[in-house]
Amino acid sequence: MHTLRPATLDDVDFLVDVAIEATRAQGRLSPEAAEPGWREGFADVSREQITEDPTGTSVIEVDGRPVGRLRVARHPGSVELCGIQLDPSVQGRGIGTAIIRQLQQEAAGRGVPLDLGVERDNPDARRLYDRLGFLQYAEDDREHKLRWRHDIWTTDIATTYDTPGVGMFSDDVLGPTTERLAELAGDGRALELAIGTGRVAVPLAARGVPVSGIELSPPMVEQLRTKADEATIPVTIGDMSAVRVPGEFTLVYLVFNTISNLLTQEEQVACFRNAARHLTPGGHFVIELWVPELRRLPPGLPATVGIADPGYILLDTYDVLHQHVTSHHFHFTADSSEARLTRTPHRYIWPAELDLMAQLAGFTLESRHADWSGTEFTADSPSHVSVYRLL
Repeated sequence: MHTLRPATLDDVDFLVDVAIEATRAQGRLSPEAAEPGWREGFADVSREQITEDPTGTSVIEVDGRPVGRLRVARHPGSVELCGIQLDPSVQGRGIGTAIIRQLQQEAAGRGVPLDLGVERDNPDARRLYDRLGFLQYAEDDREHKLRWRHDIWTTDIATTYDTPGVGMFSDDVLGPTTERLAELAGDGRALELAIGTGRVAVPLAARGVPVSGIELSPPMVEQLRTKADEATIPVTIGDMSAVRVPGEFTLVYLVFNTISNLLTQEEQVACFRNAARHLTPGGHFVIELWVPELRRLPPGLPATVGIADPGYILLDTYDVLHQHVTSHHFHFTADSSEARLTRTPHRYIWPAELDLMAQLAGFTLESRHADWSGTEFTADSPSHVSVYRLL
């Protein structure tokens, strides 16, 4: 059994030694690592990290003996695994896997992703991360960027997500939505980010618009496949802020607040840029999004009640420092006094911030309405449909 303790400045020499020995055991030690200058540089970095973030660097111990180094950075919108190095004498015992699973539990508890980078020339580590459910979302010349998210959209959620003819699945909602999207797509193709079970994509395709999708949750796509096959609505599994779909589109769209599922401003800007990469010049990016309800927050309290029905209560808790909202969904059954609780994390975006994100990606705001029918957007509108055009 391993334990973790915060590293101190007295541990710096050990941290340098274990990093070198672990890398040497992998056959990936650079010639520079044996030089005194490299060692001193790594030691200086370790001292700086320990001083600036005392909880970020840990010493891994087994039976009271230091055997490894763990470096973790905790950001408002993510947990980042910066590195694990284990002494060769304890490698292969499952310690690294156990630590990663602990970090996954921490990230899931916070409702944020767990991120890491793995060197291109380290296939053994890549296989481990693949096995633990990490997906690649970006890369550079040196490493692949991987991300793990707690799967909110499980099979149980996916199979009960659709409410045919009711709520957001009603004709009163889907009719104006698909009519407006079809108008913006024109004679071109449409790409839906976070396509889900095909609530909008299926009726839009039925109007004659070729639709493709990006979706992070395989169970949601499985439900979509009960309505349309891959040839009719092709879907790419992955992160909507990074995944590239073949071809060009005249329309990219995000409905029902889904851009707020990206929990950092950086990811949300990346989503705009990814939309721009898929669009032909003059193409449109459409976002349906709620307006943050900070004016409804009771003084001194962090939560608002969004819905209070006999079988369902929605409670939103706000972290105004980081622009985060966690939606708590309480579902009640008639024959029980207990509730089933699910949580969904979001990063809320003001319309003005959304417009700035669009500008950074090469878009200009073409229109903004309070709904899909073209109702005027006002200061009291609870949500908006914003249409951006690629310059």
